[in-house]
Amino acid sequence: MKFIITIFAINLLFGLNTSLSDSSDLTTNETRLYADVVIDSLEIMNKNIRILGGELNVYGTVESQITVIGGDVHIFPTGVINGKIVVIGGKVQTEDGAQINGKIIEASMGQGLIYRETFSDTAETGETNFNISTFSKRHSDGWVHPHLDLFSYNRNEGLRFVPLNWNWDRGNESLIRLSFSLGYRFSSDEFIGRTTLETSLLKNRSATLFASGFKTVRTDDDLRLPERENSLAGIFGRQDFYDRWDETGLELGFGFDFSFLKLKGKFVRAVQSEIPVDQGFGSFSNNKSELRDNPLMDKTDVEYLEGIIAFRTASYAPFSTGLAILSKAEMITKSDSLLSKPTFRMTQIAIANWEISEGLVLRNRFILGMGSESLPIFRQFGIGGLGSVSAQTYKAQLGNHMAQVNTELLFMEEFTQSWFMVKLFYDAGMAFNSPNFIDIDYISTHQNIWLESAGIGFGWDDKNEFDWGFNFAKPLGNDGSIETTIRLNLNF
Repeated sequence: MKFIITIFAINLLFGLNTSLSDSSDLTTNETRLYADVVIDSLEIMNKNIRILGGELNVYGTVESQITVIGGDVHIFPTGVINGKIVVIGGKVQTEDGAQINGKIIEASMGQGLIYRETFSDTAETGETNFNISTFSKRHSDGWVHPHLDLFSYNRNEGLRFVPLNWNWDRGNESLIRLSFSLGYRFSSDEFIGRTTLETSLLKNRSATLFASGFKTVRTDDDLRLPERENSLAGIFGRQDFYDRWDETGLELGFGFDFSFLKLKGKFVRAVQSEIPVDQGFGSFSNNKSELRDNPLMDKTDVEYLEGIIAFRTASYAPFSTGLAILSKAEMITKSDSLLSKPTFRMTQIAIANWEISEGLVLRNRFILGMGSESLPIFRQFGIGGLGSVSAQTYKAQLGNHMAQVNTELLFMEEFTQSWFMVKLFYDAGMAFNSPNFIDIDYISTHQNIWLESAGIGFGWDDKNEFDWGFNFAKPLGNDGSIETTIRLNLNF
């Protein structure tokens, strides 16, 4: 079969070579069979190069199309490629300094067709120019196979230790990837983990199909603050700002990763169950404070569909002008093995940053949550607490709807001309119940129930990210006390 495909590719590429080339370059063709070709550093090649069973080493300049079947193309630091490169059954290798200004097509009989465009200022270097990690960060970002922190500490799992996070994909060169995670939950003395099989498709491997089997923790509160900061709050202050439950099951899905736009959809069949509060949960201080109970839930068999869309502008960064949007929708189609009316839950998040002047940044976050009237209690939205509305009671308001606004003005170290930065911030939000899935009118007509707070913070930055600092927040509209917190991240 591979022989037939190879013969077909030879006829296709050699027969259509003229149409693939720039019609304005009236050049002749250079064909070599089972021989290596070298373009010297002082040579400028204007002829189309065709090689079968040999390799091409480029030290000089190639203005025309390169077609190599059954061999590699090696571009050295002095090499310049201004035409198209087509490689069947081989790969393109570049050295530091090499310039590739044209398109590249690589094909392997075992991996399918790969297509990409590179430019002189973005040409990849190293042993091979194409791999999964170069063109997609799905693995490192946990887009398909979530990568849990090595250690986590919370009131439900106690200490969670996940030492094994492996993925096998033939050194990032295979379109098939097998990922495996395994950890241990000390509060309940049980193993947790996930196994995922995925395959990449389309140009630049921007699409993926995946299937996973898992036993893992889930939460809707991971957008409040990073898990590492929550773990430290537990270790030093006996605080926990997440509500969690356990899910064991299977999922099938797809994902698209187009640079600054990502989409993912999946179908999940799982068992949801409560993770009891670990009464042995201790810390270096506040050991006498009572631990918060879990929201009410029953062990349930569920089937649901979930979709996520994430977008960010090219310039988006915590301290730069830019926009980031996340939309997450979930539809529970089956519960307790009985077909019932679908339950919907949707979260919309937008973060808009504006660098007013050098060292002065205005950051804004808007969150809108919507759910069906039948949304389970443990999945309801909550307002109040760190990561939501500072200096207010944790989840002081609950409901199947929510709205939240966070804004902060950052005076960076380069603005203050000091060894610290200053931030002024304002938080506001509300959660409520409504029989309507979309109920914007309630938000605008019930401003009296909004929870609000304002504060000032001091911290340190390295121009790229926030290091750590202190926040002092005061609730608005009541006589609540000033809340002092140590932050290892920006407010959002």
